[in-house]
Amino acid sequence: MLETTILLLKENQRNLFQKIKGAPILYFFFSAMMIFSVIMFGFLTLFLLRTEYEFSFFDVFFSLFFLFLLKSAADVHNLFIKSSQLSYALSTQVSHQKIIAHVFFSQFLINMGLWFFFSTLYILSIFVLNIAVNYPLEYLFITIGMAIALLVGPVLALFFFSSNRFRLVPSLLLLGFYWYSHEVVYVVCTLPLACLHLFWGIHHGMESFLFVKRKERVKERRTVRSQNILSALATREILTLWRDRLFFSFVFTAITTALFTGYFFLYGADILIPESIRSLAEQYLPSMFVFLGIYIVVIYTAVFPSLNLFLNEEKTMWILHHLPLPKYTIVVGKTLALLLCFITTIPFIAYISIFIGLQQLPFLIWVLMFSFLAGVIISLPLGAKYVGKKSDILLFYAVAMILFIVAGIAASAGKYLTRVTIYWPLFLCSILLVELLFLWLSALLSAKILKSNVLQI
Repeated sequence: MLETTILLLKENQRNLFQKIKGAPILYFFFSAMMIFSVIMFGFLTLFLLRTEYEFSFFDVFFSLFFLFLLKSAADVHNLFIKSSQLSYALSTQVSHQKIIAHVFFSQFLINMGLWFFFSTLYILSIFVLNIAVNYPLEYLFITIGMAIALLVGPVLALFFFSSNRFRLVPSLLLLGFYWYSHEVVYVVCTLPLACLHLFWGIHHGMESFLFVKRKERVKERRTVRSQNILSALATREILTLWRDRLFFSFVFTAITTALFTGYFFLYGADILIPESIRSLAEQYLPSMFVFLGIYIVVIYTAVFPSLNLFLNEEKTMWILHHLPLPKYTIVVGKTLALLLCFITTIPFIAYISIFIGLQQLPFLIWVLMFSFLAGVIISLPLGAKYVGKKSDILLFYAVAMILFIVAGIAASAGKYLTRVTIYWPLFLCSILLVELLFLWLSALLSAKILKSNVLQI
């Protein structure tokens, strides 16, 4: 009865074990950080209770709701919309709606299993901290809310990746009702409506699977002009990023992050920090918000494309194997394409200066350049290590955590230099030159790793 669901669950289990076997340190690091994060939320709960900070139960509920909504939408995109393995199942005499329902049910089981695992770990952590765990009704409401998110999220993904995006209107109206109601009971009562919404999405689900945007090739001469090797390799990677519409998203992310960062720079302390502890952290918060804004931009414009330059070679590994080029040249060609990614970060500096002024602008530019180069330096060897494999969120998460530590230490050291010496521009430029040396060493290491991986094909 649930053949497709069982097959998908077994396939996910098999892929997980293979990934753990192929990268045990990476998965150990990720698991340890996730468990540590849940336990830290327990300590944060104890801290908030002791400071008598009043927080809205609906805010906690809707934050979890939004996370599981995005998670379910991303899972349906991977398991169904862009899945090539389902082509055979959809070509059989089995009803398409039945297969789509099985896909949805599999992601529902996986995500609800994650919810119960992490919520149980959180409950145990606050129980050890001697915090009263007497909220069965609230836990039931949150659990039902997570189920509703897992019913609404897949439909959002289906209709977003279809030719009839006007069908998103009911979904957006439903989400708008959830947000403006500010009552968890109202959200829970819409469970039957969310089920009907899901059935409606399943009925139109094949449109998203069949929907493929094609663009006519123009100016054919551009594809046949002669180029040197590095230019050709860089152009190849730039065209890949362009076809995936990533450059526009990079610019949009830089602008929106700058606006949010500037707003929190001015008003974040009053909004996010309880008055009882505001005096302890108020002087550090503006700089922290700006650093987090730079960090988010660098993660999306440097780490993400740097890893994908190698991970996207899943179906072209044989080309890398047979190219009569040194692997170092291939790595340098890929790295040159990231110069355009760095240009897309400039709007962040332009917009953030509206809020913080021009006095700190040179230092912010240095932090952005240092963090971008550090993200590339860390990402290149790991990308070469896992070249040709499917994009893995754990790899992205590991690089992000390492970059956070490196960039945080560098930003603190740079801020200290600006206070103790008038020659801080010279020191900061020297740090960038040293970082360029590390970039060259990272490229050499990546070429060596890439060569050993390609020879194993």
